[in-house]
Amino acid sequence: MGRRENPVDPSAGPVQRFATALRALRTSAGQPTYRVMAECAGFSVSTMSRAAGGEQFPSLPVTLAYVQACGGDTGQWERRWRAASAEVGAHMTASDALRSPYRGLARFEPDEHTRFFGRDQLTAELLRRVAEHRLVPVFGPSGSGKSSLLRAGLVPRLRQAAPAAGGRQRSAS
Repeated sequence: MGRRENPVDPSAGPVQRFATALRALRTSAGQPTYRVMAECAGFSVSTMSRAAGGEQFPSLPVTLAYVQACGGDTGQWERRWRAASAEVGAHMTASDALRSPYRGLARFEPDEHTRFFGRDQLTAELLRRVAEHRLVPVFGPSGSGKSSLLRAGLVPRLRQAAPAAGGRQRSAS
């Protein structure tokens, strides 16, 4: 027997409400194990478990695989997922001001450059070197922020500089 799932409070928000509904579907399907569901769904056991974990909103393909593994109506659940996704988006927009800039080990992307800070001097040095040299290697320990530096630091600065240079700025790739 697998370990018990952590309780989810459906009143805590749209992600938790959706997770509670997925759990109810699984219960009505006879409580198949996540291992059995994963074999049917083509996703990992942990992906199936996280879909109903209530901590993050599952993707549509994961949701539909979960539903199909439980014998549910995928058309109905796709509509439910889209409605919940819109609610999650509205909820996230309202709480954006409360989001921490710390992303853990997840990298920053170019469109998140306004949230990427504290590396201005390093970014400026990298921009200078890229302008002077054809190849500029960036290396460091895993998790030290190399990808974030390039994606949210260098790429937006190169995009800003490109119009000023007549669009002839070299790529960082």
